Amino acid sequence: MKIVTVVPLEKGFFKENLSYFSAKELKPGAVVSIPLRQKTVEALVIEVEDLSVLKTELKKSDFSLKKIGAVKSAGFFKPEFISAAEETANYQITSLGSVIRSFTPSTILKGISKLKPLSPSKEITIIDQQIKLEKFILQEPDDDRFALYKKIIRENFAQKQSVFLLTPTNADAHHLFELLTRGIENYTILLTSDTPEKDQLKNWKQALQNPHPLLIIGTPLFLSLPRLDLKTIIVERENATAYKQLTRPYIDARLFAERLAKHSRAKLILGDIILRTETIWRKDQGEFIPLSPSTYRSFSSAQKQILVPTKQLAGEQKIFDQAIGPELKTLIEKIITQGENLFIFSGRRGLNPLTICSDCGQILDCPKCHIPLNLHQGETSKKNPNHFWLCHKCGHNQTANDNCPTCSGHRLILMGFGAEKVEAELNILFPNTKIWRLDSDHKRLAKKTEEIINTFYQSPGAILIGTELALFHLREKIDNVAVVSIDAYFTIPEFRINEKIFNILLRLRQLTLKNFMIQTREASEKILAFALKGNIADFQRQELVERKKLKYPPFSTLIKISVRANNHNLTQALETLKDEHLTKYQTIIYDSVNNLGTGADTWTNLLLRLPAGAWPESNLLILLRQLSPAFFINVDPDNIF
Repeated sequence: MKIVTVVPLEKGFFKENLSYFSAKELKPGAVVSIPLRQKTVEALVIEVEDLSVLKTELKKSDFSLKKIGAVKSAGFFKPEFISAAEETANYQITSLGSVIRSFTPSTILKGISKLKPLSPSKEITIIDQQIKLEKFILQEPDDDRFALYKKIIRENFAQKQSVFLLTPTNADAHHLFELLTRGIENYTILLTSDTPEKDQLKNWKQALQNPHPLLIIGTPLFLSLPRLDLKTIIVERENATAYKQLTRPYIDARLFAERLAKHSRAKLILGDIILRTETIWRKDQGEFIPLSPSTYRSFSSAQKQILVPTKQLAGEQKIFDQAIGPELKTLIEKIITQGENLFIFSGRRGLNPLTICSDCGQILDCPKCHIPLNLHQGETSKKNPNHFWLCHKCGHNQTANDNCPTCSGHRLILMGFGAEKVEAELNILFPNTKIWRLDSDHKRLAKKTEEIINTFYQSPGAILIGTELALFHLREKIDNVAVVSIDAYFTIPEFRINEKIFNILLRLRQLTLKNFMIQTREASEKILAFALKGNIADFQRQELVERKKLKYPPFSTLIKISVRANNHNLTQALETLKDEHLTKYQTIIYDSVNNLGTGADTWTNLLLRLPAGAWPESNLLILLRQLSPAFFINVDPDNIF
């Protein structure tokens, strides 16, 4: 009889290790099924001991052990993968099972018994350990970057080694699959979550069984693929926020990929048109080597790049009520005449992102999270629109009326504009023009979205309006691009917002063939000038100066601990944690509204700031691991609010 220690492969289970008994011969690394919380789940065996060794301890325990269920696989995960997962679990303050589950599809776990067990890999020798770990960056425009990827793939194939090309989204994976597979179609495997489950299992099997070196293109969910000859991991679009999980366990796939490359003795390449500020800083510290001379000035095929300051209307108040300014209207008229197409980027969805009362000066905000409400038009006739105010953070909505809720005044002023208002104005100004809108108010299946994109490209004189959502699908060059509403981003209180704005503008500029226009009230913002010139070097230099001044990453590590504000015991426990256990650290407590995967609500947060390189710290890690699951812990949060 054996006592088996396992790690449940469940994201929502926070206890690290559980013990069961089994009469079967098991070894660490096996995947088994276990009874847990009135259901059966998969678990990873991490330790096996004889019953005789632990008999005395078991007699003293006040609980009885349950029996291990079926053995799904005698060996599935690579030891290097487990080591990377353990290191990531410590960094992110989460369970090993949560990390493993984040990079293993449920389809594969369900069908694991049909997959051939992993052959034991040779142990890392002293010679292997002496091999210098190679970590590279590749900051280049898309076309140049993809050309280098092709060269890297050919070199790996010549050395009988496979490549994992990691992408942040399914759309990116499909695009690169079409772009890079010419001539190696039989040696390229696509692994995405939008593939039918049957095909996922089929592709996984092919990736394991094909003896020829392969190019694996996939999203983070498939990083557990136990192919032994994967010796290069490319993290494409390294700046994409999609790599960081929005809900618990908040794992950053880029961090895991780096650790997987380290333990696998594999080459790591981080690629993007503009890399994260943290990555550039690490390059400056000697952690990364440029794979080719990094591009610090982005060139564009756009023939004209125009910054258009929007004019203020008469009066003391700053009212900007036209989405389509005179310069843009003139450009559109010319475009339609010449049969060219136009993409209009709007930073916000809806009609107007801001409503102000002229009588009392009150900004109409969300009663839950106190950020400005956005005006939207409901599903009614255009003659009698049913407008409503919507909070884009928590989802609160209320019927729009003509009275100020604070003073009952009637002089409400609408400021700014979103994608919906842009569309409404275009329909009036150019009623015979083909116009489409892509934003989260018009959620469509990926196939339908691609159909709209393709139709737009093939329609002379057509206009596509879109938010960031559309940027995931725009791959080919566009005759003309106009940015009509980037200003709203400048009001977002996130320390990474400048990098986000610059990244968006750089990508839009890269897409443009003829005219690239930015319509803005913030014409003096340096970021806009940097973007128009493609001046990456000065932007990154300025961003590092600002981050250092404010002690933001990469000059510190931030840990955000959140509890529900309406639970007095939890908020008191957070105060106690700060005052009694974290006195030697820089901390602050504040309230915010977050959607942590459990519905929008008010949260109380403790922000812990550690010096760069000081995390993980063993004593602090032990302390934070002891907190109950009611405490939501996010290491390296994308934002602190």
